[in-house]
Amino acid sequence: MGFHAKEFSYASWEYETQTKTASTTGTVERPPLPHDESDNTDNRAPFEKLPVEIYDQIFSYLIPQEPPTGYKRRNSDLSAVLKTSRTLYAATLFTIFQNAMFPHSPVYSKFLEQITNHPVLGGMVRRMDFSQYTSVGLGRTGRMNMEMQNLTAKTLTKGLRATGNLREFLAQEALGPDIDASVLEELFFTLPLLEAVDFCGASASRFKEAFTEVMHPWNPKLPESFPVQRLSLHECTTLATSVFTAILPRLPNLTHLDLSHTQVTDSALMSIPETANITHLSLSKCARLKGENVVTFLLEHPAVRNLKVLNLHYDASRYRLLSAIDVEDLLPNLPKSLVSLNLTGASISSDHMPMLLPLVSRLEELSLGHTELTMEDINTFFVPQWKSNLRYLDLTGISAVSPNALHFSTGAILPQNTTLQVLELSEKNVTGCAKLHATKTCGWSEQSYGRRSWLVKSNTHDDGERPWKMGSKKWGNRKIPCNFGEVGGIYAYYGLAK
Repeated sequence: MGFHAKEFSYASWEYETQTKTASTTGTVERPPLPHDESDNTDNRAPFEKLPVEIYDQIFSYLIPQEPPTGYKRRNSDLSAVLKTSRTLYAATLFTIFQNAMFPHSPVYSKFLEQITNHPVLGGMVRRMDFSQYTSVGLGRTGRMNMEMQNLTAKTLTKGLRATGNLREFLAQEALGPDIDASVLEELFFTLPLLEAVDFCGASASRFKEAFTEVMHPWNPKLPESFPVQRLSLHECTTLATSVFTAILPRLPNLTHLDLSHTQVTDSALMSIPETANITHLSLSKCARLKGENVVTFLLEHPAVRNLKVLNLHYDASRYRLLSAIDVEDLLPNLPKSLVSLNLTGASISSDHMPMLLPLVSRLEELSLGHTELTMEDINTFFVPQWKSNLRYLDLTGISAVSPNALHFSTGAILPQNTTLQVLELSEKNVTGCAKLHATKTCGWSEQSYGRRSWLVKSNTHDDGERPWKMGSKKWGNRKIPCNFGEVGGIYAYYGLAK
């Protein structure tokens, strides 16, 4: 999203369309493919006669995953198709507006102008994506941005009112100061088709106050339930416990939940409706949670019986969630559906190996950082009898792990031909391995991003894409995705760099 208004005119092909917004389906009638009423001869090219579903599939490959920098043209490929013919104009319009991306405020201002002047365009919007948004740059000061009023709580509320079929609202920390009570009420109370909400990293005082006001258990405006299926409050550290007490019991359709580094409590977790079917869950760094209560929740609550992704990553130097007893209770009873498990910081030792080994045949991701495993324990994961399916393994902070041990210990990992594609280690160990000629000979290369470092297997035919990753090909993402597509922008930083 974000091309200049002069690049197209909604009325340029002289047609109109009516919005059909059904509360159950949220369908919008596509603009009719134009034809010359004075001549019954169909002069369209064969490509122009394809069903609109085919156009959707083709044009989806032209949607940019990340916006260009500065003032470069956006959606240039789609804009070129848009102006090819009347038929392709009609078919392309929905593709352009369904996933609206806003890298900075002027783009949002132009978008708001279009959907205000032509309401049917607002009905086409399915996603409002602020994951790449920044108010910094373009030669403007903070005061200039405030004076321009391109993106404020008022304009954001106006945009939400004009997009009644919105499915996904993807925000982040830079948008926090522009989120007030009216924005939250419009988002949660008036959009019946809303499926995904992401507020990753938002902690501004205005954001906190708005959430405390709107999501208060005694707020008479609160509906009995919200339609949201995927919710991320990842690193929303300032939200009060009352927010979780109010919002979690009202999510009967929940499938994805990220509460990393929040003040959620054990009782709030247990209040999640039994009708929820959570497949992706992150409770990383939640200091108010107690290990035994989390284990009880994971083993007894009906909403988490089909978990695929579970993140219980904790910094053991600050707070250890799972004791050795908690681990013993949890490991043998994990759902068979689980494919990604993060137990970094848990009290895990060699005594737990009999419970860990049966898991490696079905897990694709396993994080055991800062545990007390030995190199012999780790190498055992890849003994043929256990039929390891691991693609990603995190061994960060394990004292027994060293470049020499990874290469030259009995049954060492790196020289073996295993399913492993990514091995996460401390920066020191990755650098040490990269200096060894044996690492390159075995087909491993060094990669890093932010605070994290990996050894990545070269020449693999597996691109890493999995249905449970929702379009991403990256391994080791610590943030639960709320939308389909590759991880980018600030979401990549929180999920892959921290």
